[in-house]
Amino acid sequence: MASRSIDAELFNARVPSGRRWLLWFLYKVLWRTVFGLIIGLRYVWAKAPHPDGPVIYIANHNSHLDAMSLMTIVPSHRIHLTHSVAAQDFFGRSSFRSWSMKNLVNAVLISRTKEERDVDPIMLLDAMLRQGHSLILFPEGTRGVSGVMADFKRGVGHLASRHPEIPVIPVYLDGLYRNLPKGRTLIVPFGGTLVMGDPLSFQAGTSVDAITEKSQWAIESMAEVLKNANKIPESE
Repeated sequence: MASRSIDAELFNARVPSGRRWLLWFLYKVLWRTVFGLIIGLRYVWAKAPHPDGPVIYIANHNSHLDAMSLMTIVPSHRIHLTHSVAAQDFFGRSSFRSWSMKNLVNAVLISRTKEERDVDPIMLLDAMLRQGHSLILFPEGTRGVSGVMADFKRGVGHLASRHPEIPVIPVYLDGLYRNLPKGRTLIVPFGGTLVMGDPLSFQAGTSVDAITEKSQWAIESMAEVLKNANKIPESE
């Protein structure tokens, strides 16, 4: 039963070739223009080159714009293979919302409560990584208080411990909660900053807790630099 559920979800997660151009246009043209010219989001790129294969992106989470902003930093040839992980209980409330998330955001929806799960989310996401997909995770588990980072849940630790060959890229998002506050539907141009950190690597055998703690520390460190020093290397 579990195996069939995983296969079904992975089939749904694969993007038909006809939609690759749509996703490229949405995130490399449309959303990149919205973030850059309308919202005024500043991109600060990592010093290290972006990995060419599967990646686990992790970021703090305060706005529905977060997933779209992260998709704009994914290399063009990997957009159709990159999936934001979203909550089934929120984004699956209606067939239209569910369709939009799966087809326009390229998201994979998972249940946050055990009672509603057909398959263990970690097993599903593990299978996606094994098939060469990339994931966008928000380890806090939900949108938190604006501008405040909650403790990370252990999902990133479980996945990275199973795949030490896949880099974890930390991303700090600052200010997007002002552009689309929780409970609002209208985007307002208040600016913001996206800081992409250098990839984190973990040796085989690193504990789930150690990975989770280092991942949170990496994003908190970028937040501290932005908050206190107020001086980050200029984006290219």
